[in-house]
Amino acid sequence: MEWNKYIKQGLGTVLMVAILCPLSVSAAVKKAETEKPVTSIMQSQNSDEIKSTNHLTSPDQVNINQASAEELARKLSGIGKQKAQAIVEYREKFGAFNAIENILEVQGIGPAFLEKNREKLVL
Repeated sequence: MEWNKYIKQGLGTVLMVAILCPLSVSAAVKKAETEKPVTSIMQSQNSDEIKSTNHLTSPDQVNINQASAEELARKLSGIGKQKAQAIVEYREKFGAFNAIENILEVQGIGPAFLEKNREKLVL
């Protein structure tokens, strides 16, 4: 009857592992999603190149590194105040955008938005 004790302990251990493993994987995935890395598409730009794109040539253009959420929502097509606020929060959390394409890293901003507004966006 001693072997019954070992079988019960073994089954209990297997059951605990089966329950806890998916929970730890789920927690790791959630943590990875919240810690979104900033990737730079154009890392070789020097400060002179960035400064040269800082001039607004049209009143419709908007500097994504300086504009408020209200200004972004007003000047850009296809976003409202919430997406504009998401752009500002992303910028505050991860720093200034160093390429227009980096706006795609903001959750909810996709390629269609970028293509529709590319001429309006400046750094």
